[in-house]
Amino acid sequence: MARKPTCDYKKDTVDKCTGLAQRIVGDCGFCGGHFCSKHRLLESHMCPNLEDCKKESHEQNASKLISERTVAIKGV
Repeated sequence: MARKPTCDYKKDTVDKCTGLAQRIVGDCGFCGGHFCSKHRLLESHMCPNLEDCKKESHEQNASKLISERTVAIKGV
């Protein structure tokens, strides 16, 4: 029987996490790591691509706000 995967948080150090990696919700799409429920968030596992994620989200939000901008009709 195959061993269940453990959390990738600090996996090469003495302080490594021994929790079991969560399926689907524990997979980080930015760094490719597999994490337990405690370390699944980008901030929790110190994702090296956190700044890229924030920048991408900011750009998406800005473009959405610009596309939904309303213009006041003058002279009515």
